[in-house]
Amino acid sequence: MNSPNKRITLKDIADQCGYSVNTVSRALRNDSKLSEATISRIHQIADDLGYIKNVVASSLRSGHTTLIAVIVDDIQNPHYSDIISQITVKLRKYGYHTLILGSYIEKNYADYSLSLALSYNVSGIVFFPRKYNKNAINLINQNNIPLVLVDREMPECQTNFVRCDDYQGGYIAGKHLLELGHRHFLYLPGPKYNLSQTRRYAGIMDALSEANVPASNIREIDYHTVFGSSAESTSSYKPYEELFFPVNYTAVIGFNDLQSYSAMEILQKKGYRIPEDISLISFDHLRKTHTYLPPLTSIADNSEKSIADTAVSILLDKIRNPSSEISSEVLPVSIFDDHTTGPINETFAHSFE
Repeated sequence: MNSPNKRITLKDIADQCGYSVNTVSRALRNDSKLSEATISRIHQIADDLGYIKNVVASSLRSGHTTLIAVIVDDIQNPHYSDIISQITVKLRKYGYHTLILGSYIEKNYADYSLSLALSYNVSGIVFFPRKYNKNAINLINQNNIPLVLVDREMPECQTNFVRCDDYQGGYIAGKHLLELGHRHFLYLPGPKYNLSQTRRYAGIMDALSEANVPASNIREIDYHTVFGSSAESTSSYKPYEELFFPVNYTAVIGFNDLQSYSAMEILQKKGYRIPEDISLISFDHLRKTHTYLPPLTSIADNSEKSIADTAVSILLDKIRNPSSEISSEVLPVSIFDDHTTGPINETFAHSFE
């Protein structure tokens, strides 16, 4: 009798059914050279014993797994969880399973996760980098593990990536509000080390510059003040809600939908109407998959192949053709108008000019 703490092995199945370990292994792989009766009987005994395949041991023998590691720091962000869900479904169609390694912005977790993925001998890695992880990425490349960065790129590292055209998105947001007559803005930024933040902000500022709107007309909430480390003292900082006041702007541009929904709630609680008084535009278009969310005009990829589709396509190509060239995909974006932007309210604008 097996010990209660002992895992069922191929030998246990062989002892039960009278076949060799090799025959049992072949049957569990559905080897066509064995009779259907033999395969069926061995499968039945394996099920009765509660056998579960040891994927790690199998990979050590074959040098191949069907595991794809998905590594994400900010797993609570629904934008990322949506993409991960789509990636998981798409990979299953090709016989791959996902090993999701995530945290909520835990220090050094990404480096640990990349090393852990290597130790599991995964066939590929999909990585949502929050910060620059140059050394960790170089380690993955040195081990010749197919790697795709999602929603980010790292210019210093020669590796595959797929992201949206963040500069184009920022420019579209700026032009859209300018065409509605807006000239005073509040911007809710992302972290400064984030290239999406840098590009979106550049696009916004270029649109304003072309319209001869001075940079002083865009007020920016300091990201570090609001989203800095919880270990740091914030006693000298204003509460987040107070940073929106005084309201000397007619439009708010949020780095992502999560920030913009917070802005919407804060302003509406104070009696401001959206978009009659203040227009609100953002990025990610979470409402596309989360239809219960309030309407929010947002900018996101508009191509037939989504970020998830493209990431899976790149990864599978690298698994099948390890020597293929680096793939760099920048997807076009467009505005999804949910009517939270509107023409400037001249009366409201004149109240603070």
